[in-house]
Amino acid sequence: MLAATAFYEDPLTLFITGLLLMILFFWYFATELERTKRNVGTFLTLGICALCVLAASPPQERLKGGIDILGGSSFALKIQPKITADGTELPITPSQVDQAITVIEKRLNGMGTAEPIIARQGQDGILLQMPGVEPAESDRIRTTLEKVAKLELREVSPRNSEVGADGKSLAERVLNGSEIIPGYRAYQHKSKDADGKEIKIPILLNRRTALEGSDIALATPSPQQADAVAITLNSAGTDKMIALTKDMRPGVDRIAIVLDGEVISAPVVNQVPLGKQFIVEGLNEPGEVQNLANALMNPLENALQVGEFRNVSPTLGSAVVKQGLVAGVLALAMTFLFVLIYYRVSGLIAIVGLIVNTVILFGVMAMFGFTFTLPGIAGMVLTIGMAVDANVLIYERLREEIGGGKSLKNALEASYDRAFSAIFDSHVTSLITAVILFGLGSGPIKGFAITLIIGVTASLFSAILVTRVIFRWGVDFGIFKKLSFLHLIKSANYDFMGKRRLCIGLAVATFLMSVGAFAVRGERSLGIDFTGGTRITFLFGKENKVPMEEIKKAIAGVKLSKEAYPQQETNLTSGAMLTVRCATKDAPAITAKLRESIPALSMKKADSSDYTIAASQEEVSALIGSSFLVQSLIAIGLGLLGIVIYMTARFEFSFALGGFVAIFHDIIICVGMVVLMGGELSLIHVGAVLTIAGYSISDTIIVFDRIREMLLHRTDSVEKIMNEAVNATLSRTLLTSGATLISVAILAFAGGAALRDFGIIIFIGIIVGTFSSIFIASPVVLWWSNRKGGSIREVVLASAAKSEALSATP
Repeated sequence: MLAATAFYEDPLTLFITGLLLMILFFWYFATELERTKRNVGTFLTLGICALCVLAASPPQERLKGGIDILGGSSFALKIQPKITADGTELPITPSQVDQAITVIEKRLNGMGTAEPIIARQGQDGILLQMPGVEPAESDRIRTTLEKVAKLELREVSPRNSEVGADGKSLAERVLNGSEIIPGYRAYQHKSKDADGKEIKIPILLNRRTALEGSDIALATPSPQQADAVAITLNSAGTDKMIALTKDMRPGVDRIAIVLDGEVISAPVVNQVPLGKQFIVEGLNEPGEVQNLANALMNPLENALQVGEFRNVSPTLGSAVVKQGLVAGVLALAMTFLFVLIYYRVSGLIAIVGLIVNTVILFGVMAMFGFTFTLPGIAGMVLTIGMAVDANVLIYERLREEIGGGKSLKNALEASYDRAFSAIFDSHVTSLITAVILFGLGSGPIKGFAITLIIGVTASLFSAILVTRVIFRWGVDFGIFKKLSFLHLIKSANYDFMGKRRLCIGLAVATFLMSVGAFAVRGERSLGIDFTGGTRITFLFGKENKVPMEEIKKAIAGVKLSKEAYPQQETNLTSGAMLTVRCATKDAPAITAKLRESIPALSMKKADSSDYTIAASQEEVSALIGSSFLVQSLIAIGLGLLGIVIYMTARFEFSFALGGFVAIFHDIIICVGMVVLMGGELSLIHVGAVLTIAGYSISDTIIVFDRIREMLLHRTDSVEKIMNEAVNATLSRTLLTSGATLISVAILAFAGGAALRDFGIIIFIGIIVGTFSSIFIASPVVLWWSNRKGGSIREVVLASAAKSEALSATP
């Protein structure tokens, strides 16, 4: 194992290995010799698999899990710009982002937080993830992150307590604006009265800062005083302190210590002049002394705002990943079983290709240090479905070629060659949407996009190369002499185009109903990812389940700024789970009330103050939520635009328009159905919507590819050819849709809350996408091409002639 790790981590060896694999890859596609293709393809497949296995070994060390799997906390931090005296907002610079990241690392290291994951997000954002952190620790970390630690020492005005004719002190009069003292400003000083109650006392301070955080050489918890931080100044700071205190009156004059604009103490100067050491006292909260010492040693240039916060208890993380893994494994097993039963020996070869696909996916994830998340698991299952789609397309073509009387060897070559363009186009369109998701997405969406990009690429490799190489070995050595498949969906001649008006009418009605769902539900159709707010989650387990009436009664006892929405569900693998969506400022009160009212939530661990059922929390600010919404709309728009541009270049505009209308129809109806079913749209739905777009266009491209092929070689009417093309691809469409439906149905109903939303919208999307590829896309192409007496046949023939002329040009 040591040798494997050393091999993987050596850059030179890795580079040489990658170069050799690339040479093999180009050699495979460059050579025309079948035997050479077979041997090169074999070495290429074995080399890539070996590299990926080494990269992912041992898996418990090489494969990294996200906080939704391991539990922990995630903060999306936004760096706040500095404001000049005249109110001008200064832009965030790269050096300020670097400084903030460095400060965050040092502060967390000072707190003893293990292995934080810190990454840039855009121009002014930072993503911080801390797997394994308990919820109780998250609040302390958040306070530390948001503390700028801008320390200032200011002189307290000698006239501070001077009482006027109105009986108020000078500081109080300046604070309420009834008097102005040039060069001085009034602050609120938090203190405590004789009964220990917190009070605010006005205090008048010099506007000029005498000392700043940059003058501090060392800040540590005081060894003599438990509630104090001992500060040592550098030489410049020592000179400033002497200049500040040399003319002060001992026992009379005071210095105020201001931290982040708040006066935390204002002690009397007992001796003059003061030197390089002093203390900041009055820090009584648990951990406050150490946190302040860490912050003072690592001050921020710019304030940080927590825009998005997610905390998952390790218990919930373990339960959720169990749900996801059970659902994922079951979905894959059902897919494998379907392929094996339906395609027999060919199905077994397809399963080998799917296993290679999975090995590459895990290997690349480990090689580049990408993190596995639950949406990533969903993406992995979906890419397996797409790989099955490619195999079904090849095998259905193979059935046709064998039925046409070709030998097995010639039928295999013809089926792979003819299926290649459709497979390539469908995978490229999926890659377009995945890349856009990665570029514009955040949090769980990025994890999903990464898995999708790797999985789609691996799927393309395994479908067009790995399985073909295995078939070549089998045919060359006489192992495969005859292939047989089930044929449950027989060839037919349904008049799909004749039903186009009825089906388009049905589609328009469903479209309008989906749009109406948004109008009726309004903001309730959007989740906290887009509107802001907090979601609290409690995992009761299999033993405990609390009646919903008790939960609603407990929440009703809290004075809320906005209505809260509790929801409870039960999963076979993890038991009952309670989720409450509420306003962020109401979350602490709701959590406290639920713990007070529900016995299962009030139990604590033995010899510990921690609760046995931890509260996981997800928080998004309204500002970040609105930016997520804008980014999501841009991502969907760019995804559709990218697909249209690619299809226009690959086919003709009329085909691109048909594909666009079909995709737009699918997206609106899928999203509308989620809203109609009472769901809330979240970021994961954005990933699902673009995945649906890619999946739907894959079906449509295969139909269009067959239409073009028939138009080039047949003289029948365009409508008849379109009908025959849809019928010819019907078995493949229904088979792949059925196989993928089984997978996503299992994700939706067995994957728990984390995968349910994704699974449901993909389930709806596959059904709607299958409908649109049959009844919407082709009729739109026919309608557009027939305008003003035009003909799609003429356009296709002209395009083919142009392509031949270009290829013939030396």
